[in-house]
Amino acid sequence: MKIITGIIALALFSGCTYLNDQHYNDVVNVDSNVKRLQANDQKLEQEIRSLKASLGLMNVSMEKEVEAETVAIEQISNESIQVTMQQEMLFKSGSSKISTTGRALLKHFAEGIRTAPESARVRIVGHTDSYPVGSELRAKYTDNWELSAARAAAVARALIWGENISQNRFHIEASGAIAPVADNTSEEGRAKNRRIELYLEDI
Repeated sequence: MKIITGIIALALFSGCTYLNDQHYNDVVNVDSNVKRLQANDQKLEQEIRSLKASLGLMNVSMEKEVEAETVAIEQISNESIQVTMQQEMLFKSGSSKISTTGRALLKHFAEGIRTAPESARVRIVGHTDSYPVGSELRAKYTDNWELSAARAAAVARALIWGENISQNRFHIEASGAIAPVADNTSEEGRAKNRRIELYLEDI
């Protein structure tokens, strides 16, 4: 009888010890999880502040172009900024080579990249109007898809080689003429459609 009682007492004691240990571990883990979440929140807040600082810097450095409506800067969300540059600001007519004016403009954008969180990426999207590729470019580019891709790539190279931004931060896309923002029946509308969109994204 004493042996049985002892076994029961030992089992109860072991059970209590296990529960106490489990409770302790739960408390420790909760505290650890809270600290981890707080650290993540602080990091996120810092990244949002950095991105807003980039937005402010670009608005100041490209103020004249924004006022002239050749550049548009917009914060899409806490994690994303969109900068739209008209083709005429970056390329000479009938060319996919970045102009001197374009390089100066991209230099301002690069300053914004450096202010942004290191985790932020740059997505570059090339757009054209709906007119077929002109004779000056037809020898190099079959259609507007190739032309928009070439111009997006040229912008990326100018930022990578000219401004020493890591190539790992870049992604380029070609939209050709499929995403117009204006009517292609007027010269003014076509000019708006010929553009490069740069997205600074920390998502």
